[in-house]
Amino acid sequence: MDLHKLRGFYSVVKFKGFTSAARRLQLSQPAVSLQVRSLELELGIRLLDRASKQIVLTRQGEVLYEMAQRLFESEEDIDRLFRDPAQLEKARLTLATNQSVAAHLLPERLAVYTHQLPNVEITIHNMRTADIVEGVVEGSIDVGVVLIDPRHPALEGRAVIPYEMVLITPRDHPLEARRRVTLADIAAYPFISYTKDTETRRLIDQPFQKEKRKISIKMSFGSTDLIIKYVSLGYGIAIIHNLNIDEANRENLHVRPLSRYFGREHVYLIYRRGEVIPPAARAFIELF
Repeated sequence: MDLHKLRGFYSVVKFKGFTSAARRLQLSQPAVSLQVRSLELELGIRLLDRASKQIVLTRQGEVLYEMAQRLFESEEDIDRLFRDPAQLEKARLTLATNQSVAAHLLPERLAVYTHQLPNVEITIHNMRTADIVEGVVEGSIDVGVVLIDPRHPALEGRAVIPYEMVLITPRDHPLEARRRVTLADIAAYPFISYTKDTETRRLIDQPFQKEKRKISIKMSFGSTDLIIKYVSLGYGIAIIHNLNIDEANRENLHVRPLSRYFGREHVYLIYRRGEVIPPAARAFIELF
């Protein structure tokens, strides 16, 4: 998609008219009209209801405008940040998440972020979900990255990355050869789980409790990577989210989806609702 066309459409809506948009963009009105028309042709949809004398968006236009608004407002924030040395000196970003996200999802995005905003000081806290929610609500944390939707009235929760729960067993484990594995099969073997009072542990326990089956928990860890390590060493089997699964640990593990018992989940970005998001935090949010 040509961003010049998108900017033309965004400006027409933001400034409530082709004339105002043309003035802001330092273009002629016909040129802006052509940008919008060309964008509609490129996407194969109508963005504006031309039966109205005012700027009225179609449903598809509303969706695209919201996306364009996030893109160009983030661009404006970054521009202001670089043009104001005082802001660059004091810009900070405080994130909170768990070890899995920090180790497996953030590095690639932070590489882009630090390239764009090299002078922002980033602090990353490894915390439990409940503590992350509390910190974001209180304002000590700018953005939280969690594995559930907290559904808190003071927070915006944005689903960004899907994941699923999987059963992992050591290679050559008896369950590896099974075409179908039930909760009863899983409960028959030593089990490695997450520590108590964590959201992931509660998620895993739910289907077993529903079927009134007791898991034989041999070990509990607060780290998915440690669970993977000890399963690969043969201490037991486990149910984990698949965010930490890569080709390296697949060599020592058999991984089986458990969609029959667990629905698809999402990683959520959470931040305070109804507040102006600082430029450093907005730039991070827009990476997802």
